Amino acid sequence: MNVMIGKLNGLWHLIVGSCQIRTPFLASQDRQLVIQYARRVYPGARIFERD
Repeated sequence: MNVMIGKLNGLWHLIVGSCQIRTPFLASQDRQLVIQYARRVYPGARIFERD
């Protein structure tokens, strides 16, 4: 499974397939927090950053 991480409207979002999931992290927070969160929610997924 592929998970993309992107910023939208001041928040980090996870994009899984055609679903966009809002995370509890602000865009000003560190990307590493979002990656750790994505790894907990989707173990074994490949994580990519999208601009």
